[in-house]
Amino acid sequence: MKAHIKNIVLFKNIDEETIKKIETFTTEYKIPKDNIVFYEGDEPKFLYLLVKGVIKLYKTSSSHKEIVLKYFHDNELIGEVANFEGIPYPATAKAYSDVEILKIDFDKLKDIIFSNPNMAFNIQTSLIKKIKNLENIISTNLVLDSRERVAKYIYNHVDDFFETKNIEIAEVLGVSPETLSRILKFFKDNNIINVKTRYINKEALIEYF
Repeated sequence: MKAHIKNIVLFKNIDEETIKKIETFTTEYKIPKDNIVFYEGDEPKFLYLLVKGVIKLYKTSSSHKEIVLKYFHDNELIGEVANFEGIPYPATAKAYSDVEILKIDFDKLKDIIFSNPNMAFNIQTSLIKKIKNLENIISTNLVLDSRERVAKYIYNHVDDFFETKNIEIAEVLGVSPETLSRILKFFKDNNIINVKTRYINKEALIEYF
């Protein structure tokens, strides 16, 4: 458990004694695929760390359509903005695969945060990244067309693009899997991406968004 806790960006450069204290109010859970981690509107009593697997974060529209905000992967925090803002979860988190998570009692964690400057700085850094991610989602979906969205996504996710399933990318970008396939074929045909060699021409992608 200690190794997983140390992997959290919030606990970077935190001393061993503090890590041991956090371990005392942290529990490990396994959640089967398609089960809910937390619902939109739930009170954020725990800080969730995804240890293994994939979790989908989404909102439900008035017409009961899922609007995917993000897919989380190993060693990512889930929904921590709600914890630090003291608001209900603004979206639902669902196990996209079988997952393993750590649940950290947030009330007990707050006592440590307030007395640890390093952790307070790490929290600020994490929240800024989340805000930037949200701004990127909004601007991408409102301003860009389908091809532009895909090009910008690939440009911003060079490190993990080839490891991410197409269905995940399609849902995040709000396009159909068929549309995504057509666009990816266009980029392949124009030698902008190459799946076999894992090549991405970032400069060429900029022309499309």
